[in-house]
Amino acid sequence: MNAPGEFSFGNRSVATAYDTVLVPILFDPWAAQLVDNFQPWRDQCVLDLATGTGVVANRLSQVVGPAGKVIGVDINAEMLNLARQRCTDAVQFIESPAHPLAQPAETVDVVVCQQGFQFFPDKPAAALELSRVLRAGGRVIVTTWRPVAECEWFGKICDALESIGETSISDSMRVPFDFMPESDLSRHFEAAGFQDVRIRQQELDLTFDGGVAQAVEATYATPIGPKLRALTPESQRDFRETLAALLDELSTDGKKMGRMVSNVLSAVKPSSS
Repeated sequence: MNAPGEFSFGNRSVATAYDTVLVPILFDPWAAQLVDNFQPWRDQCVLDLATGTGVVANRLSQVVGPAGKVIGVDINAEMLNLARQRCTDAVQFIESPAHPLAQPAETVDVVVCQQGFQFFPDKPAAALELSRVLRAGGRVIVTTWRPVAECEWFGKICDALESIGETSISDSMRVPFDFMPESDLSRHFEAAGFQDVRIRQQELDLTFDGGVAQAVEATYATPIGPKLRALTPESQRDFRETLAALLDELSTDGKKMGRMVSNVLSAVKPSSS
């Protein structure tokens, strides 16, 4: 299934807004859960693919120990610039696509990829690349969002956009969510030769301490932010008012804006015979 529209982190302002607004409230809590759930990490060489601004790599660098190593890989130079500011020199960063991946064969123990796999243009080739760089018996851990209706804040953003007739922007917002079915995700890794391929669902609340007003403003920190700013003042007002009303209905305490739900795939590269 091909994703419509455009969803890009390449703009400097988008990368900075993402790191400042979305990382603390969304991506860092998920990174903490990933690192906690898939121990042990000590003495491992871990490659963080689609590292973005380094939120997962930073947490991994704190648990691999002095004999371990963390390598952060991303195709986006703007994201990597921010990642280098977040992380210590202990993390090595490489600018590279997922395919071909600029990492020698059989050199890492674990590959993690938090919310990046769904964006790769050639997913079967990317899964094969992860197998190539892993040592025999190495692990892969990949997270991808469930459909946008299950990731409720983003779902309300799409509903608000469609309500005011901005379906093309809504289509762009759906890209990270609606085009990576669970069956396709497992199939890519099974076809690449991985064993013990498992997918579990995980959930976390999404909380905005500033309530609905902050949740509305945070939409401008997503990669559709430039498209929102390009709307007429009247359309922006309609979007804000519509979204605020939808979030008022969603939130039970004025701060929690529903749940985020992710598929979490884990698999193992077969050991050498």
